[in-house]
Amino acid sequence: MTLIRIKQLLTSLITMALVACVAGAAHAQDNYPSKPVRILVGFAPGGLTDVYARLFAAHMQAKLGQPFIVENKPGAATMIATQALVRSPADGYTLCFCVSNVLTNSFFRDKMPYQPTDLASVGLAFRSTSVLIVPDTSPFQNAAQLVDFAKKNPGKLNYSTTGAGGATHITGELFSSIANIKATAVHYKGASPATIAVGTKEVDFTFSAVNTAKPLLQDGKVRAFGVASEERSPALQGVPTLAEKGFPALSTGVWYGLMAPAGTPAPVVELLNRELNAYFSSAAMRERIVAGGEIPLGNMTPQQMEEYISKDAEMLRKVIQPLNIRLD
Repeated sequence: MTLIRIKQLLTSLITMALVACVAGAAHAQDNYPSKPVRILVGFAPGGLTDVYARLFAAHMQAKLGQPFIVENKPGAATMIATQALVRSPADGYTLCFCVSNVLTNSFFRDKMPYQPTDLASVGLAFRSTSVLIVPDTSPFQNAAQLVDFAKKNPGKLNYSTTGAGGATHITGELFSSIANIKATAVHYKGASPATIAVGTKEVDFTFSAVNTAKPLLQDGKVRAFGVASEERSPALQGVPTLAEKGFPALSTGVWYGLMAPAGTPAPVVELLNRELNAYFSSAAMRERIVAGGEIPLGNMTPQQMEEYISKDAEMLRKVIQPLNIRLD
């Protein structure tokens, strides 16, 4: 066999192998999902992120015929779950129901186990607002009394967070900065335990997602002093905004959405985006989201989500940096 013929044969074999690989990848995408899919959650079971991740997982399993399994990996302000996500194959079989922390964690740390470029945006579900709550037996009757006591007793009051660097930590530190008080942050592994800590009187206050706080409010285990948003929450009629009580700069919120490892095939991302948008934009889900005190954000493309969360992160950077919080 001549050298030219050998080269031609090798070229043909390489071409055939490449075609087979492309065809195989395309076939795998066409058949997605062909095995169980994991949805990681960076918080303990029972919190807002976990609840909606499980609802979405049940919908996807019923719609696509494969198990969608929620796996809780709480801790480190969702970094444990996010690190597990970016270390997974970019094939659509490991996803994460994420919150704003995935981008804001780097504002508190010099060293990160992942970079924003390691993540692929899939779609947004909703945005939450938080409410300042205290135990039912708290001696304070409003936010002003709490602040007055804290000013006279620096460091004596403590508040729970969903994790160091998480949304409640940011809001708590921002509140302390605006009110010119010192309060001690006590970090928990998720929204549910952080909120329950107020009801069980382990801490003096917290900023809880409205949806998470509502059951404890209804049971009379906690009281609400104000909502950290520009407008009152439809789910908490009668509870004023903190802006109405003299804290105009305290307007924070958290987005919730689905992410995948960077490099996940576009057809898979597009399928997941369509399903997520259809589910969270349905009349039943929108009604549930609004009733819980959240703001629906469905019907965004992956690119629109990327733009939205990048803009949100930049806004939070301007809020966080002056607080000089370091968690390294």
